[in-house]
Amino acid sequence: MTPSSILLALVLLQHGAADAVPSAAGNCPDGSSGDGCGILPWPDDEDTGLKMLQTAGRKLRAKRAPSWQSGEQPLKILFVGNSFTYGPPPFDREDKTSLNNLPRLFKFIAESLGKKVIQEEDTIGGCTIDRHLPSNNPEACSDFSKCRPVDDFPRVNASLLCTMPVGITPLNPTYHPCPQTLLRQPHGSWDVIAVNEHSWGLPVSEIRRKYTHPALQELAQVKELMASQARQAKPLVAMYMTWAYLNGVLDTIPPEGKPGCWTKGDPVDLTLISPGRWHEKVKNFACQGYAIAQGAATALWHGADVLVPAGLAWQAARGTPEIDASCKKEIDEEYNMKLPLNLTLPLPASNTKFARWSGEQLGSQMYRYMGPDYISKFTLSPDIHVDHHASELGMYLNALVFYATLFESSPIGAGVPAGQVIDNMTLPTISPEDAIALQHIAHDTVMGNLDVWWNRTISAYR
Repeated sequence: MTPSSILLALVLLQHGAADAVPSAAGNCPDGSSGDGCGILPWPDDEDTGLKMLQTAGRKLRAKRAPSWQSGEQPLKILFVGNSFTYGPPPFDREDKTSLNNLPRLFKFIAESLGKKVIQEEDTIGGCTIDRHLPSNNPEACSDFSKCRPVDDFPRVNASLLCTMPVGITPLNPTYHPCPQTLLRQPHGSWDVIAVNEHSWGLPVSEIRRKYTHPALQELAQVKELMASQARQAKPLVAMYMTWAYLNGVLDTIPPEGKPGCWTKGDPVDLTLISPGRWHEKVKNFACQGYAIAQGAATALWHGADVLVPAGLAWQAARGTPEIDASCKKEIDEEYNMKLPLNLTLPLPASNTKFARWSGEQLGSQMYRYMGPDYISKFTLSPDIHVDHHASELGMYLNALVFYATLFESSPIGAGVPAGQVIDNMTLPTISPEDAIALQHIAHDTVMGNLDVWWNRTISAYR
């Protein structure tokens, strides 16, 4: 790259055309294709080039910071996902309508720190992002071979006339399905569309190729259309990096997918034909967490704007267990050593006293309690009775990470949930001591790598 072309890149950056620099079309490092994956030449004087782009990037970010980050305007956010978003309650919670609900915990945290949030939710347990897409959920669908009315879910007002894809079974009253919310934009243009993929799919390359990446690319097209129609800034697509199970995946045989949720290929078949040894990548908490983190980060190559690293915060909360060399090698080779997250992982807490959930017994507190008679497939211990969903501690941590990432601001000092009512739902209760520790974990995970989560690292321009 010549000096004049460096200056041109800087001019583009300083005038708000940042996309003109990194988004040359081309092949992504994982071998797929997508916007933002073109490789641009780099100056011989590496240090000079880095400093110039870093300076320009800081000026551009200050200029283009959305008004909702400062609290001037409310953040209008739509959460699209499954049970890792809506948060089913534990066995022993008396009020079963009080969920470990990410959208409401996020709103509670943000508003406790002076930010305004308008949240909506579109959730169907056990499904991929694909089941929520506009292409699968047209407005006013009347072909009941393809869709069914949403008139039997207590959390969804039947007068909204929502529909969802047909054939998904079993269904649960805790779901909040309304895929039409995305295009209806009931509060005006969305600022952020937060999506979570099925926890099983992110470590599996063929599932990402068949489900995750096409879904993100459709959402990228949708947000372009929204912006052009409203003549406003494009909504941001935020990829929610979920967490590893208590001990990773103990079963050496991939589990079957939920009927109706996997219409583009059976997840067992896709897992078995993906490169590498699948179980080696997910055989314990550290390995599965690393595989999920790298898989989630590929979203930034396929239309997502920001990565919310909740899963890495779980690693820190549980004492940052070391990733063994064999599984790391297996995962890294899947990407031809061109890793989506070029960080030294996992990310540790700044102070070990905040990692209060090290080991299996304490770590189980991060997961949903299922009752004394529940035989967990996530542990070999007869004394642990949890599944893979987040407990109130785990979901509070997720919400803190969302706050820190989206607002680019520390969550330390956030409110502590203790039965407050947010958007007609009672929040769970956690102790102040646990809340403070989780706030520090979220801060440590997010704040030192904001340019990574927002895809603003120098690697994005190379």
